[in-house]
Amino acid sequence: MVQLVLIYCLAANATSCVEKRPLLADMNGLAACMVAAQPMAAEFIAGHPDYRLARWRCEIGKRPEKAA
Repeated sequence: MVQLVLIYCLAANATSCVEKRPLLADMNGLAACMVAAQPMAAEFIAGHPDYRLARWRCEIGKRPEKAA
């Protein structure tokens, strides 16, 4: 399982950041994660113009369980 991790910070305050882990159904491998990163980052920025993309990464591991 590969998971995309996007970290956005407020443009006016670089210490105020949020981490987003979008769930992508067909994320099979690091290459697919890297290809998905740019469009997913752009989608968030389009809806949240006060934020900028600070960093991103692809993590290998199991998907976090949903809270009951």
